Amino acid sequence: MENHRIIPRGIVWPFILLTSLFFAWAIPNNLTDTMLAAFKRIMSLTDSKTAWIQLACYLFGYGGFAIPAALFIKKYTYKSGVLAGLGLYSTGTFMFYPAMLLAGVNINISFLMFLLALVILFAGLSILETSANSYVYAIGPEQTGTQRLNFAQSFNPFGAITGVVLSQIFVLSQLNTLSAEERAALPVEELIKIQGTELSAVTTTYVALGLVMVVILLAIYFTKMPYAKEEDKKLDFGGTFRRLMKNKNYVWGVIAQFFYVGAQIAVWSFIIRYVMQQMQLDTVVAEFGKNAPPEQIISRLRNIEPLAAGFYNITEMLGVKAFLPRTAEQAGATYYIISLILFVIGRFTFTWLMKYFKPRTLLTTLSILALIFSLITIYGEGWIGIYALVCISGCMSLMFPTIYGLGISGLGKDTKIGGAGMIMAIAGAAVLTQIQGIVSDQSGSIKLAFWVPAVAFMIIAYYSAIISRKKAVNV
Repeated sequence: MENHRIIPRGIVWPFILLTSLFFAWAIPNNLTDTMLAAFKRIMSLTDSKTAWIQLACYLFGYGGFAIPAALFIKKYTYKSGVLAGLGLYSTGTFMFYPAMLLAGVNINISFLMFLLALVILFAGLSILETSANSYVYAIGPEQTGTQRLNFAQSFNPFGAITGVVLSQIFVLSQLNTLSAEERAALPVEELIKIQGTELSAVTTTYVALGLVMVVILLAIYFTKMPYAKEEDKKLDFGGTFRRLMKNKNYVWGVIAQFFYVGAQIAVWSFIIRYVMQQMQLDTVVAEFGKNAPPEQIISRLRNIEPLAAGFYNITEMLGVKAFLPRTAEQAGATYYIISLILFVIGRFTFTWLMKYFKPRTLLTTLSILALIFSLITIYGEGWIGIYALVCISGCMSLMFPTIYGLGISGLGKDTKIGGAGMIMAIAGAAVLTQIQGIVSDQSGSIKLAFWVPAVAFMIIAYYSAIISRKKAVNV
């Protein structure tokens, strides 16, 4: 029985530090999702142009650094990979400051600098995930690897919620409600002043986050972590690649992960825009005029729909009045927070259910449910579509760690490079989000753009129901 402990004895504190990383990298992931709505407002961007934020994060950041991260930890250790990831993470957040300063010179150059900062930040996240996911899987028995990874990943949604809460309190609530047309009509000096205030809120939030990461970096540096290192440092990349390409379960695992992460980020990146369009929140706010008191806007926005109204009442009872919506974006982000709460509940619930059901069975069931909710999101009206969109998050809760665990199962000495491939698949977030932004702009409806995650869930269902089942039968 000792050999099958989820967390081996003697490494509880190091495991807690590793688990904190799952929390830590979720913060910028979900904080940045809300930045699409923020930058759209601040810089008057189109949906397809705001999607460049996700290209910087997930294609150039995650996708570009996963393989180098795997090679780095193969030469050194998982701990070295963790420290390198945290270093880039904090550096990227600190680069927000010069990006903000450039806004007073040229807003387009400033946007490019923000994108560069995000590339560095998410390169750090790529290295962190490549190191930590495989590290957690490797520090105990392989029989409990998927369950151990799901347990560590269970704390990821708390970081996700923290990221959205930070954006709610410190960023979205500080946005000026002027529309793109109204901003274009302003004198240049006045517009620069408004943008400067808004970008200062964004920058302060990210820089403070970077300082916290420096503290975690120092804690891990001075802690004796479990030894996990390959003694054979020789790299047979070609041989490893050929073996992985012959492994149908692994190849389809990477494909499923590509579409899962793409679907997750597509759903979360545009949930604010979806709610704003479905509930016509911009129109609601515009009815009050430019100088309406915040109390009047809050009173109207908090009573549009019962689910959000209940959320506001609960948070107000708890004394957290910062959640009360002052802008259309902040009202839309409320449903993002509710989605993440459901994601957290689902992660713990389905991790527990793995005691009784096979991971691939749960993955198949939830991917089919996610497809059904996606279709309701597309064709439902008003609160029906919004509720379905929220429910998708509950279905997605176990997908990443389960696909990861199923995909790298049995890879042996190829696990590190194989794990890097799984992290590279996060680039799907950039691709699918960009496609979704284009569909939204071309069709003029954010609703139709949710066909993108719907197709992704079909592919995930195929992997879990057909491919991973064949692998399990053959083993």
